Amino acid sequence: MKRFGAKAYYIKMLLWIGVAILLIVVVLSAVVYLNARKLLVKNEYASSQKILYQVKYNMEFMDQTIASLCQSLYLNSDVAAVMYARQENMVEVANRLNKVTSSVTSANPYIHSLTIYNRNLDQTYNAGRPLFFEDKLLSALYDSDRLLPQMKPIFRNIQKLVNGKTEPEYVFSYLMYEISADDLKPDGVIVVNVRAEWLLDNIDQINMIDKRKGDRIFIMDQAGEYLDDGTGDRDIMQRLKSDLAAYRTAHPEADAEGFFQRNYGGKPYLITYTNVDDAGMTLLKTQPVLEVYRSIDRLRTSILLITLIALLLALVVSILISRTIYRPIGNLVNAVRQNRPGRSVEAEAEVVDEISYLNTVYRKSMEELHVFYQEKDRYKDVVKHYWLSRLLAERFSIPAAELAPLFEETRIALPLSGAYAVCLLKIDNYKEFQQRFSAKDKETIRFALINIASEIVGVKYANEGIDMKEDHVLLIVGVPETDAGWLDGLAALLTEAQDHFSRFFKVTFTASISGKTETLGGLHALYTQAMDQSMYRLQLGHGSVITQERLRGRADNKKTSYSKELETWLMETIKSGNISAMKDVLASLFEEMAALNYHNALISILRLADAAIEALEKAKVTPAPSLQKASIGRHVLEKETMAEIERIVWSGLRDSFNKETAEDTDALNYFVVDAVTEYVHRNYQDPGLSLSSIASMMKISTRSLSKIYKDATQLSIADLINGVRLTKAAELLIQEDLSVYEVVQKVGITNETYFFSLFKKKYKMTPKEYALQRKANQMN
Repeated sequence: MKRFGAKAYYIKMLLWIGVAILLIVVVLSAVVYLNARKLLVKNEYASSQKILYQVKYNMEFMDQTIASLCQSLYLNSDVAAVMYARQENMVEVANRLNKVTSSVTSANPYIHSLTIYNRNLDQTYNAGRPLFFEDKLLSALYDSDRLLPQMKPIFRNIQKLVNGKTEPEYVFSYLMYEISADDLKPDGVIVVNVRAEWLLDNIDQINMIDKRKGDRIFIMDQAGEYLDDGTGDRDIMQRLKSDLAAYRTAHPEADAEGFFQRNYGGKPYLITYTNVDDAGMTLLKTQPVLEVYRSIDRLRTSILLITLIALLLALVVSILISRTIYRPIGNLVNAVRQNRPGRSVEAEAEVVDEISYLNTVYRKSMEELHVFYQEKDRYKDVVKHYWLSRLLAERFSIPAAELAPLFEETRIALPLSGAYAVCLLKIDNYKEFQQRFSAKDKETIRFALINIASEIVGVKYANEGIDMKEDHVLLIVGVPETDAGWLDGLAALLTEAQDHFSRFFKVTFTASISGKTETLGGLHALYTQAMDQSMYRLQLGHGSVITQERLRGRADNKKTSYSKELETWLMETIKSGNISAMKDVLASLFEEMAALNYHNALISILRLADAAIEALEKAKVTPAPSLQKASIGRHVLEKETMAEIERIVWSGLRDSFNKETAEDTDALNYFVVDAVTEYVHRNYQDPGLSLSSIASMMKISTRSLSKIYKDATQLSIADLINGVRLTKAAELLIQEDLSVYEVVQKVGITNETYFFSLFKKKYKMTPKEYALQRKANQMN
C-alpha cells in the first residue's frame, strides 16, 4: 500500500465536510425551488379559479333570474290566454303580447325576445321579433322523439336579417312547458331568449385583459359545444375538448373542478376547469405554463446565486472546521513519528492516511506490549521455577528477610515460616502415556495435573507446583504448625484431585506425601523421601496415596524374601504341571512379597522368575516367550505394579504348559501387545492398516490377536489405530500449515467424513476449531 501523503486525512476531512455542506445547500435549494414551483402553480390555479368563479357566478345569476322569469311568465294570465286559446283573435293576441313585452323587457333589458307556441292552433307568436317567426327550437321539440330540457340555457344562433344579409345573433334559450301522462308532447310552450352578449362580452373583456399573457376562457354546454362567436381557434378548442374528456376518463375520481397540463402548438398550457351544475355548462381557462413559470425562472436565478454564495461560504467554513478538528490529530501524528523514528517508515508503508497510521502504530505497539508482557510473565515463571527447583535441589540457607522480597517478586505463595511438606504426583502407566500423547499434549497434561492438584489442595493449604518434566510433578505445601491432622487432610485432598484428573484426562497418578520440615532448607531431603516412597507404587498399585504411616510396616519388615516353603511348593506344582495349584502358590508368593520393603520385593520377584524358569527347564517344558531369560528381567522392571508382574509370570507359566495357540486363552501375551503397538505407531500412515493386515503379518488369527490385545490393554486394535492417527492428526493441525484434507491423507484415513466424526468424538470439537483453539492458546 502506498505511503500516505502530507495531511492526507486533513484533505479527506476537508472534502467530506465540503461535500456534506454542498449536498445540504443543493438539497435545500432544490426543495425550495420545487416547493416554490408547486406553490406558484397552486396560486395560479387559485387565481384562475377566482376568475372562473366570477363567470360561474354571473351564469348562475342569469340562470336563476331567467328561471324565475320563465316561471312567472308561464303563470302569467296573458301568456296563458295566448298559449291555450282555441280561437285565434289577433287583436287580443297583439294586445296581450304588447302588455307582456312592455312589462318584461322594461324590467329585464337582457331579454332578447319571447316565443309562445299554441298547439291547439299550431301557431307560434313572438314578442321582440317578427310576430309569426318560425322557431326551429320548437320544431326540434315536436318533430323529435326526445324532449328538450326545461329551465336550462340552450345556446344558439337565431340569425337576423340586416340590409338583406343574414348575420349571426347568439342567445340563450329557456323552455317552459307541461306535458300530460296521456300525451308526451306539451299543449303549449314558452321560450325566453336571453341576449348572450352580456356574458360573452364579459368573457371577452377578461380574455382581453389576459390576452398579453395568452390566457383564454371558454364555455362548453352540456352537449359539449362551445359558446362563442366563432372567432376562437377551432383547433385548440377541439383538442381542449378531447383533452378534458380524456382527463376525466383517466381520473374518474377527479372533482368537478381542477387543473391539468397539456401541450398545444408545442407550448405547455395550464388548463383550469369548473362545472356550472345548474346551467349544465363547463368553464375552461387556458394559460401558457411559461408565463406561469416566468417568475419561477427569476426565483431559480436567485436560488442559484444564493447557492454559489453558500458554496463559497461552505468552503471557508469547511477549511476552518477541518483545521480545528485536525489540529490535535496532526499534533498526535507528529508526536508519534518523532517518538518512533526507527519504525515510522515501516508503519507508514502499510497505510494511506493519518488515522490508519495511528491505528497501525497502536496495533503494532499493543503487539509489542503483549509480547513484552508475555516475555515478562515467562521470565517470572522461569525465575519462579528456578527458585522452587533450588529449594528442592539444595539445602537452602537464605534468611527469611531476604526471601520475602524474592517470594513477592516471583509470586511464590509459600509462607516464609512454618512447616513444609512435599507431594510427589507420579503419572501411572507412563510408557503408555508417552505413546498415546504428543510432546505438546504431555506438557499440557502435566500442567493440568499441577493446576488441578494445586487448586484443590490450595483450598486448605498454601502450595506451589513445579513440573519435574519426566513422569512426575511436585507440590510444595505449607503446613500449619497447629494442624495435627494435616497428613490425613492432605491425603484426602489428593484423593479428590486424583478423581477429578482421571475423570477429565483418563490418566491416573500415584501420590507420595513426605514428612514435614520446619525450614525451607529441609525440602531437598523431603523430595528424596517422597521419591523413595513413590517406588512403593509397585506394591500399593496405581492411584494410591503413599505416606510414611502407610509404609511403616513394610519399611520395618526384617524379612528379605518370601518363604522357602512356598518356593518349593511352586517348584513341585511346575514339576507336576498342576496349573490351578500354580496360580494359588503364585498368589501366596506375591502376597508375601507385597509386605516386604521395595528393594527386597524387587529382588524377590527377579529371584522368583529365575526359579520358575529353572523349574520349567528341569521339567523339560519350554518356557513361554514372556518367561525367556533374555527378556524376563526387562519385562519385570518395566512394570509399575506387582499385580502386572504377577500376570506376566502366571501367563508365562500357563502358556508354557498350554501348547495350543492363543485362540482359546485369556492370558496376556506381552510380546504380541508390544509388537502390535510398535507396528501401529510406525505404519499409521498406511490406509490399509487394520486388524486383519496386522494379524496376517504376525501369522496370528484375527480373533486371537484381537482378544490378546483387548485383554491386555482394554483397548481394541481398531481403537488403537484410530487413537494413534487422531493424535498424529492433532499434532499436524498445530505444527504444520496443512489443510484438513491434507492431514487426513497423511494419517492414512481415506474417508474424510469418518475422520471428522472420530475427531469430534475424541476432542469434542471439529479439526478446524481444535487448530484455532490450540494456536490461540500458544499465542496467549
